[in-house]
Amino acid sequence: MNMRKYDQEKCSKAGKGAALRAVVAVYVAYLAYKIAAAENTSMSLTTARIIAAVFIAADIAFVIYACDLFRREIKAAVMTDEAAETGERTEAENE
Repeated sequence: MNMRKYDQEKCSKAGKGAALRAVVAVYVAYLAYKIAAAENTSMSLTTARIIAAVFIAADIAFVIYACDLFRREIKAAVMTDEAAETGERTEAENE
């Protein structure tokens, strides 16, 4: 079996960052929904829907960015065979 070993610190940091980005993405989607509903506002319905569409587009772009960043962080957390055996990290990995 060729099991990958991960730097636990980097893995944990990537997971926490991804969770925070997921919360932000859900909140932006919620804001888009509330704007599109246009309840109790003097703004026209068309303007509200255009603004909501911009929020949705930004949210989709943010989700794509967050997924890509998570994949890159997890890929960077993979330890080399030598480092996995010794449990050491290089200077570049410590930063």
